Amino acid sequence: MILFRHGRARIFSKFVTDVLSKINIVTLSRESYEKLPDFGDEYGLDFDDAYQCKVAEERGLTVITMDKDFRSVKDRIEVEFM
Repeated sequence: MILFRHGRARIFSKFVTDVLSKINIVTLSRESYEKLPDFGDEYGLDFDDAYQCKVAEERGLTVITMDKDFRSVKDRIEVEFM
């Protein structure tokens, strides 16, 4: 959005070409979206942190973060603090 705002859409296109071929985009199952508010409440997480945790839990991934809010879930998912 910032690149478009500053007339740099070509840089965005180059970024997409360079990066998207090297990553996988993952999301939650439909069922997990319904459980997200309860999960967030249980661990004291806002939406984006709860979302990342649930994706990690479903996919067997590790959350790598500097965000101390993830301390509350380290017994449930693997979290690596930088």
